[in-house]
Amino acid sequence: MKRIGQQYYPLLPLLLLCGYFVFRAIQFPAHDFANYYFGGKFLAEGHFNADIYFPYEFNKAIFDAGHSGIFVSYAPNTPFLAVFFLLFSFFSLAVAKCIFNGISVVLLVFSCYRLSSYYKIDPKYLILLPLVFLVPIKNNLLFGQVYFLIFFLLAEGWLAYEKRQWRWVGLFWSLAIVIKVFPVLLIALLVFRRQWKPLLYLVGFSLLFLGTSILFTGMDIWFFYLKEVLPKASNGEIATGFVDNYQSVFMFLKRCLVLDNIENPEPFFNYPGLFSATIMAFKISILVIGYFVSRRVSITPFGFSYWILAMIILSPYGSTYSLILLLFSFFALLKSDLSMVKKGFVLALIFLINNLPLSLFIDNEFPLSYLRLFLLLFFAVFFIGFISKKSIGLKAVFSGGIILLTVSFFNSTAIENASGLLPAESPILIYDYEIKNNQLTYFYWNETGKNSGVLPIRVEAQKAIKKNEVSLNFEKSNKRKPIVVNNNTLIYLSDYGRGIGFFTLRKFKIR
Repeated sequence: MKRIGQQYYPLLPLLLLCGYFVFRAIQFPAHDFANYYFGGKFLAEGHFNADIYFPYEFNKAIFDAGHSGIFVSYAPNTPFLAVFFLLFSFFSLAVAKCIFNGISVVLLVFSCYRLSSYYKIDPKYLILLPLVFLVPIKNNLLFGQVYFLIFFLLAEGWLAYEKRQWRWVGLFWSLAIVIKVFPVLLIALLVFRRQWKPLLYLVGFSLLFLGTSILFTGMDIWFFYLKEVLPKASNGEIATGFVDNYQSVFMFLKRCLVLDNIENPEPFFNYPGLFSATIMAFKISILVIGYFVSRRVSITPFGFSYWILAMIILSPYGSTYSLILLLFSFFALLKSDLSMVKKGFVLALIFLINNLPLSLFIDNEFPLSYLRLFLLLFFAVFFIGFISKKSIGLKAVFSGGIILLTVSFFNSTAIENASGLLPAESPILIYDYEIKNNQLTYFYWNETGKNSGVLPIRVEAQKAIKKNEVSLNFEKSNKRKPIVVNNNTLIYLSDYGRGIGFFTLRKFKIR
């Protein structure tokens, strides 16, 4: 009995903290959980199609269903997520969120216990979890996010991997992939280790889940997701084009190297080709490090933790929710033979990454506004240096440099003739506009529903153009309602460089 108490009691603070935020979440706005809930609800009601990925249509459908004060975007979630949340849609929104949060807490605590037991980590360290991961725990529960579930699936898959239970590896990891996509990077781990049997199970279960989803949603929405939604999400285009809150390498480099007259008028340099090359070089470097880690590091939590850390760093849209996955690094470091002083230093670093309020630095001048990213990268360098030989980092840097030079040679800076029409502080979702009496009235949607704004504009003549009358192929985006003003300017709604369906007004000079 005493031994059981020693094993379980250290998890009690974590359980109490989670219980507190589950209770708080009852009165908290639905927030991100509304994405999952209404995806499942509209699927259950039989009108789940590509329109769900366009935020105006999605939010209007939610508003028409009698729910106010909600402003959400289903992208970049997969169609499978709606299938996963079908059962929750039969409850009210508040009850469904409470049930899902309760299940998420059980899964989180269960996997933390399983990992600490398997790796024989002193249970007393588990008392630190509520402190080190306070903000990720709070935000996951208040916002109804799925990252506790993702942590559970990745953790159980890894424990199955350690025990060579390949079917369970395939089951858990494939479910994580069809829910959130980014765990697909684990395929590289299996390929680099030349472990074909778990890879076959992973692919097989992924196809099974995909086929199950298609039975409910149809194939068209999956084609739309893979062709339109996923590429934009991979470019960090979730809402607007430049979002410092993401604290990602992608957004940092974009701020440095890509000019946007509205959102980023003063980059360090304006070399979009170099930006693309640098991002590719960075990704290749991470994969090169992963190859050597996978080949040289024995099967321990360190090798797996590297790939989880790589997922976080490679993501173009970071969040406090996803930082809960640093639990893998947390357990790996506790398992390590580092001195207590070094362990304390690294745990303090993880604490800062997780809990440092964005408000303390996000309003600072660039690049000081990216303090969390710098801390994360510093931690990553330390972690990689601890689990691998120095030669691995040198090989990765060399490989990345070669890729950077090669891609830079073939990339040229595109001349962008189109530009934004509205100021930087304008609403993020414009769905319509009209021009009358030298005045442009634009209509936008937010958590209060329909709204409008006015922009003075000098108009001597205007003409709504018909299909093929003016070429609209000058930029890759969804475009709506093109109008030629004064015979030389095309005004239109576009989601260029933004999340799918997050239209804003743009203009293009006609030659």
